[in-house]
Amino acid sequence: MSSTPPPSLKAQAFSAVRWTAISAATGAIVQLLQVVMLTRILTPADYGVMAIVAAVLTFPWVLNGTGLNSAFIHRRNVTEGERSSLFWAGVIFALLLGAAVLALAPLIAWLYGDARLLPLLALSSATFLVSGVGAQFRMNAEKHLRFKPMAVIETIAAMASMLVAVLTAWVGAGPYTLVWASLTGALVNSGLSWRYLSADWKPAWHLSWRELKPFVHFGLAAVSSALVSNLNRSLDIMVLGKFVPPASLGLYSVPRNFMYQMQNFVNPIISRVGFPLISSVQTDRARVRSITASTLNMVGALNAPVYAGMALFAEPLVRVLFGGEWHGTGHLLAILAVVGYVRSMFSPIRDLILGVGQAGRELLWNLMILGFYLPAIFIGAWLGPLWLAILLAGATAALLVPAWVGIFRPLADIGAGEFALLVLRPLLLAMLSMLPALLLAREWSQPLMQLVVAAAVAAPLYLLLNLFANRFFVDALLRLLLFRRAAANAPT
Repeated sequence: MSSTPPPSLKAQAFSAVRWTAISAATGAIVQLLQVVMLTRILTPADYGVMAIVAAVLTFPWVLNGTGLNSAFIHRRNVTEGERSSLFWAGVIFALLLGAAVLALAPLIAWLYGDARLLPLLALSSATFLVSGVGAQFRMNAEKHLRFKPMAVIETIAAMASMLVAVLTAWVGAGPYTLVWASLTGALVNSGLSWRYLSADWKPAWHLSWRELKPFVHFGLAAVSSALVSNLNRSLDIMVLGKFVPPASLGLYSVPRNFMYQMQNFVNPIISRVGFPLISSVQTDRARVRSITASTLNMVGALNAPVYAGMALFAEPLVRVLFGGEWHGTGHLLAILAVVGYVRSMFSPIRDLILGVGQAGRELLWNLMILGFYLPAIFIGAWLGPLWLAILLAGATAALLVPAWVGIFRPLADIGAGEFALLVLRPLLLAMLSMLPALLLAREWSQPLMQLVVAAAVAAPLYLLLNLFANRFFVDALLRLLLFRRAAANAPT
């Protein structure tokens, strides 16, 4: 492989990021509308039950969406026979996962002492097969940076899912709202992927273990790491659900899920493109370093104002977004904003590790996170939701040093000073832009006006500060928003 990427790589990357941004933005708006409507229909107890279902399902979802799919993206040349084998292996695996969820549903319902979990998990098992039949078409489009049709499909699926969620909640479906919405989103996504992302390719009736074997070795390392990663992300809900009733769990899970929703909105805009992009230049150390540093720069600059604003304006956000039953959870949202920002700076790690073909290192990293999280989560859950949020924030912040020592320095040659600058600079600029907004917002008593004033003041001030302190971010943002061509000497 040549050490110099194709001349069009930068243009492909910006196009991919642009369409991912459009998909993420529309998805975030749809999710936000869904939260605003559902929190005014469903009760905290409903959300508590749904939180347990979602936490349990993250593990089979990881198995269904990682492994062979990651290996397919990483490998440059895939034959027709290998691709058909991968497709049918994915379908069979999705069937097995659905069967496993169905079989374990009674045990999970017994562990949590809630009979409602049994039918909810049983119905959810159908989602795996529905999603599995379209998975490879999505992976192939992602591998070749074809994010425009994916953005359209994901937007349509998100809107269909929201519509079903609101309608089912309105007619009294309660916790079943989540299941029907997920099933609808998976059905629409897979159907449209089969129709518009197949590029006229259809799987042959062909399945060969010999062809699958090279993908399985890479995939096993990727999926084992992803399982631990999702355990890190879901463990707080799973453990807290054993210590508090569903209503209290719901009051914790809604601001916590909102924090993660914002992370899922911002991070994929940049980091989702990172894996296929790094894979394409994986043997060129200088290019890997440049892509990783640029990714960290953009992720930090995009996330800092989101989480700084979430921390400083937590109470009006809760009042506007969630409604009356959720007042008093603003302090949880403010603390969890720390978790959101630091974890956002970890989002390029997976793309970097898989891109350079060292999937085993990701497992070690996620095991380290688990080691930091276990005592924080168990002690915090025993003490209550507030302490859980505080200890989780402290454990997450403490992981910044291991992230640099174990990942960014050895794999991307990023120095300590540069890493500290990439993490702290956007946060400092965001806080500086928020302080005048915070003072002015206090002149209004209505929460909605406080948020409007804060956004109107902080957004232009943040961009102005970045114009002097982080010109790369402003130039990249303008290119994405204005669809302008990159200058010949623009940074990669």
